[in-house]
Order: sequence, then structure tokens, then C-alpha cells
Amino acid sequence: MLRKTLAAALLPALALAGCADHDTGATGGTLKIGYFQGAVAGPEAVVAGSPDLAGKLPVKLELRPIDSGVAGLAQLRAGAFPAVSAVGNPPIVGAFTSGTDIQVVFVESLDESGLAVNDKIKSPADLKKIGVLVGSTLDFQLRGWLKSQKLEGKVEVASFAGEAAAAAAWKAGKIDAVYISQAFLLELTKHKARVLVKSSDIAELGYAAVNSLAVTAAYAEQNPDTVQQLVCQFSKAQELVKGAEAEKYIRPATRFLGVKPEDALAATKVYPYIPSAEQASWLKGADGSAATGKLARNFKLTAEFLVTQGRAKAVPSDAEIAEHINPAFWDKAQNGGCT
Repeated sequence: MLRKTLAAALLPALALAGCADHDTGATGGTLKIGYFQGAVAGPEAVVAGSPDLAGKLPVKLELRPIDSGVAGLAQLRAGAFPAVSAVGNPPIVGAFTSGTDIQVVFVESLDESGLAVNDKIKSPADLKKIGVLVGSTLDFQLRGWLKSQKLEGKVEVASFAGEAAAAAAWKAGKIDAVYISQAFLLELTKHKARVLVKSSDIAELGYAAVNSLAVTAAYAEQNPDTVQQLVCQFSKAQELVKGAEAEKYIRPATRFLGVKPEDALAATKVYPYIPSAEQASWLKGADGSAATGKLARNFKLTAEFLVTQGRAKAVPSDAEIAEHINPAFWDKAQNGGCT
């Protein structure tokens, strides 16, 4: 099972989880961070499991499991921790449009997913009913793709509360297609499903499922050295799990993941972490502004999606979106900030 898809069905919890942003969580030299368990060794688990990486942080890293991006951000807002790892764009945008002052400081990965269809679907024009996890990055990508194919309003989108339920509906023939994450996609292909379009293809259209490291603005301002090293070591961890010494770093991380080391090694090997060379283009544009980067454009499209879903009241301006993307830590990392 790969990194969890991030359902937004719990979005109202953001408004209910505490009336004020406490922005605490780093007490006694400890930084608590929300993270996902699963087969992929995320950078937070790799850092926490590696003394040579964790030792570069000025605080002790304490990982707190979360079940979804929205639930994790509700916990962050309530003060359970000041940082979350691998949270997708709909929960992040839903959070800051609801008043949670967070900043993305590092872009970790893109989701792996795809549109599984039965043998009757030969082209997009044949689609009639597609299942998807409601309010998730999958939902965002699917609706963006349908729009790009001029199929918006012509194809019925069936919303499911869980991916397992969506997969079961496809197997039962109740839907002719399902847009689903990689773990379920691999299973469905064993049941003769064909992948009509992949998430990587949809990402090129601007509708990317982006997983990021986000911290509260207050924590970033009050603890810049900690956030700086967090960005540095997360970047290093993602490089190491793709290199010759991958096993050395993935095996210790599995104690945080709840899976066998062999499963983590296989899943992490193919997981699409964003290369360091592409990090800057996500966080800022050619003019150096966060407002013109790929992440800001993605957040704009995400906000439009949330408005149509009734999960956000309005699409924020480019300047407002840029306030929640902080490329300064990555810039410093590239200029000696990690030594």
C-alpha cells in the first residue's frame, strides 16, 4: 500500500477542531509531526529512523500517525503538532482557505494513480460512470481530466467514502471505470482492468496530486533553524532511498510504517518523489516568486475544485496563495544552508 490518498470528506472538521491555531508541538526540544503509515518509506520515517539524519536536527523528531490529510490538518489546527508530511493539495488548500495559517516548505512527491476501465471502454468517449474517493486528490485529478477532455457533465462521477468500496463497485460492474490509487490499481489489473490514463499524464495538464511538507507559519517564524534542517534532511532522505544505500535507510524506517521491510523496499523503489532538480520550479517561478510556481498554479486549480464541491467559499488570489508557499528554506538549502 502506497502513501494514503487524502480524502476531504472530513473537511468540516477543520472549522470545528479548535477555535484558535495554537501552533505548538515543539516542547522540550521535540518536534511532533503528523505522517502517514503505509508501504512507502516517507522522508519523515527515514529521517526518524536514521541517527545520522536525525542528528542534524536541533530537536528530536516525534512522529504522530494521521489517517487523512484533512484529519491531520484538523489536529494541526488544534495544536497537536505544528507540521505534517505528505499531505495533498486539496486538504492543504482547504485548510488555508478556512483560516489555518500554514506554509508549504518542501514538495515531496506526486501520487501514483490511474483510471481503471473494463473491456467495453475503448476511449474516453465511451465512459459513462466513474467511481472516485470523494473530495480527495483523486477526485480533483479526475474532474480536471474530464474537463480537459470536454466530458464534464457528460460522464457521471460516483462518489465513494473509501477506495475499497470504489474498487468493489467496479468489480461488481456497477461502474465502468474507477480512478484509484496505485495499490488498488495493481489489484484491479489482476481482474482484467485496463488503465486508460495515468496520474502522471493528468499532472502534465496542471491537475497534479501533490504531497507536501507543511508547517504552521508561526512555527516557521519562531523556529527557522529547525525548519531549515527539516527541509535539508527530508531532501537528503528522498535521495538516499533511491540510491545504492537505499536498504540501509529504508529498513530502519519500517518500524514507523507498520509493514515488512521487503514491502517497503519494493514500494519505495518505484514511488515518484520529486527530484531535487525540480523542487525549485514547484515552489517558485522563473521570476523567483512563489505566486508563479507550479505549486501555486496547482493550488489555484485545487481551490476552483473545492469551490465547485462546496468545500471552499472562494478562490483565493495569487498573492493569497503565495502567502502559503515558502521557498526560502529550499533556496537556503541550495546555498550552504544544509552544512
